[in-house]
Amino acid sequence: MRWIIVLLLAGCASTSPPLSPSEPAFDREFERLFQYGPPEPRPQELQEPSAGQAADAGYFARFPDFDRSYSHAARAEARRLIERLRADAGSINHEQFVLRVAEIVALADNGHTALHANAFLKNTPRLPVRTYLFADGLHVLYADEQNADLLGARIDTIDGRSVDDVFNALRRYRGGTEAFRRMMLIPLLESPAMLQAAGVARERGALTYAGVLADERPFERRIDAQERDRAAWVSSTARLLFPDQFARQGFRSFLAADATLPVYLHSPQNLFWTEGLPGGGYYIGLAHNADADEGPISAFLGSTLEAVRGDQPAYIVLDMRMNGGGDLTTTYDFARALPSAAAGAPIYVLTSRWTFSAAIHATAALEQAGGDQVTIVGEPVGDRLDFWAAEGGAFDLPNAFITAYYSTGRHKYDGPCRDWETCIWFGSTHPVRVRTLEPDVAAALTFAAYRERRDPAMEAILDREHRSRASARTP
Repeated sequence: MRWIIVLLLAGCASTSPPLSPSEPAFDREFERLFQYGPPEPRPQELQEPSAGQAADAGYFARFPDFDRSYSHAARAEARRLIERLRADAGSINHEQFVLRVAEIVALADNGHTALHANAFLKNTPRLPVRTYLFADGLHVLYADEQNADLLGARIDTIDGRSVDDVFNALRRYRGGTEAFRRMMLIPLLESPAMLQAAGVARERGALTYAGVLADERPFERRIDAQERDRAAWVSSTARLLFPDQFARQGFRSFLAADATLPVYLHSPQNLFWTEGLPGGGYYIGLAHNADADEGPISAFLGSTLEAVRGDQPAYIVLDMRMNGGGDLTTTYDFARALPSAAAGAPIYVLTSRWTFSAAIHATAALEQAGGDQVTIVGEPVGDRLDFWAAEGGAFDLPNAFITAYYSTGRHKYDGPCRDWETCIWFGSTHPVRVRTLEPDVAAALTFAAYRERRDPAMEAILDREHRSRASARTP
């Protein structure tokens, strides 16, 4: 596809998109620039693993020419590593192949240029525990019956290496901000064969965890892994915070689902919902920027705006902490309309390392529209304000069970983006411009708070609202 090479090299001085959405050619040109498909023919799945990996590697060789987020130096290095991969593909094992592909993809240092999570979650042995990285350490939130005494344990070392040391050894397999990389790499900490391929673990089928149990006693345990095929049931790491979700998979959770849970853990089956808060507040949980099982997002956002206009809550909390994105066009109008609908009432936006992609766009749109009416609470969002996004294209490597997403359109929310052959045209149709999305109120989620069923971010908001009402009552 010769035009891709041209676009990678060309610049454009245009200050506006060449077409408006009303023009008949808009969709065609948008697709040509930003939604182009992967090369054809795609590789066939083969019976012999080494031949299959060789076929996948040959097809993957074109990946750096399709992803536009690589720097010139990174693209050259990616091509060099691909040639090595093609030479070695028939002689390395599955986990080595996966990590070599991940390293090539991660050279873009772009959060959207990445492997589908299943590459790390399936088709490789995994321990019967599930861990989560809190602000105060890596803790076990789910475990099978045999390891249930580890629930709540803090893991300090893996096969004798500190957790920080392990993360540093793995960071080359994921692009993006440092905090986001770590969150996305958590499944590897439960995968001995992957860690062995990365030069971290001692054996393919087990890991030795050491640290402190929930009752503060020290522990050290060698845990055998379970084989996980392509059909294995998996869940997003972010959703591990919800208790009692994996009982049918033979896992117990650290927390029990009961009435004492904080509001952000009330509706595990829903990606968006609302409920009341103390002092006349209104909570909006938004964990996805697209339609979900509970219904179309447009209907939810429309009814939410109507409720805000009609009820006039004292304050609003929009929780974006588990929102990994979706379609930015679905939430832009809502974000722009919410400040006026709230009629001046304070709006708090909760963000975290999981707040990503379209969720960042919605947060920026709300911050821009609301100004001082909007307060960001929590942790920094999961990406930079100048990034490239995958607009639908991916390389499928069927023999290795890998999907590698390539990024095609640049998003820039902290300044102008004028090259309309690289800058996504949504910058014109759904513009946002903010200086920063750093939290106004820092409130990271710690395990200490989680175990006590507390939410530091919500506590900070309630304290702020209480002081505001007390000040208003003071003569």
